[in-house]
Order: sequence, then structure tokens, then C-alpha cells
Amino acid sequence: MTIDYLTDFRDKVVFGETPILMQPRFGTPLAAPDDVKHRFVCGEDGLYIEAQNAVIAVRVCVARSSVRLPYGKIEHSGIHLKNGLIPYWILNETLKKAGEALPDEWAGIVVWNGLAQQYELYSPTILLSNPARVSYSSSVPDHLIPVMDLHSHGAAPAFFSVTDNESDLAGFYVAGVIGDCASGHPSVMTRMVVNGHFLHCPDLSMFFADSGRDVK
Repeated sequence: MTIDYLTDFRDKVVFGETPILMQPRFGTPLAAPDDVKHRFVCGEDGLYIEAQNAVIAVRVCVARSSVRLPYGKIEHSGIHLKNGLIPYWILNETLKKAGEALPDEWAGIVVWNGLAQQYELYSPTILLSNPARVSYSSSVPDHLIPVMDLHSHGAAPAFFSVTDNESDLAGFYVAGVIGDCASGHPSVMTRMVVNGHFLHCPDLSMFFADSGRDVK
């Protein structure tokens, strides 16, 4: 697609970094997006955001069209874990650690270990933890790829705070907050983070195999 109509180089940079493409109606389907970067694709029913890395692929509609557009149909939307669902014991361990940290907040990162070819629960370096806040390093060793960035709100309900919104302005992962950790039925809020965009996604337990624990 030509971008000659863009007269300012800054617009060309924006388009190059975050393009918007047409879903082919008749020709060859679009190739997968580059790792890390995201793009927008216009299909017959609206605008989609697409992104992927080695462990997660995302294709989610962000704006439905009120009219049928003359573009191709976009199939198979949603959030896909490329290495399959996460073992449920990791969620159990997450809920256990969040409860054991009371009254303080807790943090952990579900990662894909490229060397061992398995999911693991990684304990990040905690900078500060108290009943109102947890601050931690989001960096992981090179052979680990973040899949979920998780933290708890102690006995308080689960919600995404202003601090959470600021810390999620970069990165590509599922973000989860666990609340009501002192109860027998913890609450969970979940979203997909795509380079500062926050997308609705299923309940946290939907990413785990053999689900059965009652989270709300």
C-alpha cells in the first residue's frame, strides 16, 4: 500500500510502526504480524488488532463496523497460547502464595521456559510489599518469556489501579489481579496487554488446563 499521501515523515513513521492493513477478500491471506509489534487489520465486520510473540498470538476486534465493509472475513479471533494451556497447579500455587503473603500484596510472573520447554511460576525481585502496594522488577532471565504478569491486592477486591495502568504501558502479556485473598473465593480481574493497549480477555482460569477452582 502506498503511503505517498502522507506528507509529514512523522505520519510515515507511525504508519510504519503500527500499520493498518486490509484483510484480502479474494487473494492470499495476510502473513502473521512481526514479533513484538502490533498492527491493525480491517475486515468485513470492523477493525482488529493483531500481535504475536513466541508464546502468545492475539487477534481481537476493537471496533465493530455498523456497515458491511468490502474486505475479507477475519477468522479465528481471540487470545491463543501457542504452547497450550498452562498447568492448573500453577494457578493453585499462585492463589496459595497470594494468600500466604497476607496482609501484604504479592507478585509473580508465569513464564515459558525455552530451555526446559515448560511453563513455570517465576518469583520476581520484590522492591516493596505492604498491604496497599507491591512493587517488583518485571525483568526475567533471557531463556524465560513472560506469559502472565500477576499480583494480588491482599484482602481488597481485584481491580486495575492507576498504578497498574501505568506499569502496563509497555509489554505483551496477560495481566491479572487477584483480590479477596483472605476469603475462600478470591476474585480476579484479567486483561491482555498489547504495547499499552488493554484488551478484554476471558477469566484468568480459562488459560489453565483442568480448571476447577472457584474464582470469580
